[in-house]
Amino acid sequence: MDLTAKLDKIEREVASLDLRRIIESPLLDIGIGIGLFLLALDQLGAFLGYLGLVGTLAAGLATLPHVLRRRIPFAAVALTALGALVSLYLGRGNIFGLTAAIYASGLLSAYTVFRTVSRKTSWLIGGAAIAAVIMGTWYLYPYRMDFALTGAAALAAVAFLADVRRSRTEVRQAQADNMEALREQAAMGERARIAREMHDVVAHSISLIAVRAEAAPYTLKDLTDPAKAEFAEIATAARESLSEMRRLLGVLRADGGAETALAPQPGLRRVRDLTTRHGGEVDLDIVGEERPLPQAVDVSAYRIVQEALANARAHAPGARVSIELAYRPNLLIIRVADNGPGPAQAGAPNDPAQADVGGHGLIGMRERALALGGWFSAEPGPNGGFLVRAGLPTE
Repeated sequence: MDLTAKLDKIEREVASLDLRRIIESPLLDIGIGIGLFLLALDQLGAFLGYLGLVGTLAAGLATLPHVLRRRIPFAAVALTALGALVSLYLGRGNIFGLTAAIYASGLLSAYTVFRTVSRKTSWLIGGAAIAAVIMGTWYLYPYRMDFALTGAAALAAVAFLADVRRSRTEVRQAQADNMEALREQAAMGERARIAREMHDVVAHSISLIAVRAEAAPYTLKDLTDPAKAEFAEIATAARESLSEMRRLLGVLRADGGAETALAPQPGLRRVRDLTTRHGGEVDLDIVGEERPLPQAVDVSAYRIVQEALANARAHAPGARVSIELAYRPNLLIIRVADNGPGPAQAGAPNDPAQADVGGHGLIGMRERALALGGWFSAEPGPNGGFLVRAGLPTE
């Protein structure tokens, strides 16, 4: 591997590193805390001439809280300040005896506090701390105001760095929100395009079916009354399908109004309309006391009954259909059966999932039931015909 390839590989590895993740790693905090503690032990012992248990405790209080400064920033600052006060006591109030490790730990803990609170609060806390450093030094060591100014400048720098970091975080968040808005806008545009294409192709065809079905009794002669009723039912079904499609297109469209998007979906209260439009004999039996159902259950139950009736009409025209809705304490059981020839006798596949040849009706019904945590079965009836059963949890 030549030098250029090696440099390129190193550059890619460096670019893949997430420095922010490394900087904010708890392991790094632990390493820094232990390093500051050992440095404080060495410096404090050299200044005092001895260390002992109290000196070790002071060094630990002043530096080891750095390990938890991100989780408990205010407690870390308080413990660091306590350790610094103990160190001052051991040094007989000599503020210059505080070690660099203790100062560094205090500044790091202060930085974490500045990052935790709001911008206004951080500058208020920083201003109060700077004033305390200057006034305390003026009262105790008026001849060393250079030390006070250095400490004040360090606190101001820490507060400024925290503010810069906060601003960068806010900018990144704003950029992320903007990107999310752009993605949502693009998705809305794509949904609008799909809605337009569906409207131009599918909705137009359904409208044509409805118009021609309504016009058939007037354009075709010698139609029997059952044929006229059949055309009327086709027109009604086409109009209702067109209405539902327009509601779905309203949801897809980016400029769809709230009224269109929030239009209620059909539920079991419209099952009787399905039975009257079926065109054959349909028995509807309600077992138990009817009660309001969760919307997802209500819509899924209606769609299952609707699809079962459509399959019965397609594969067993003229057959008698019985619908049973059984309301159990925590379950709704749906049973739709017909007395037709059944899938095997009708030449359809024996696999229930393939009973609606070329379509996805039974698959869709099964998916609706399973999505709600229920069960579904579709099979030849015990006495012929076809039987669809589903159980939908209501709680």
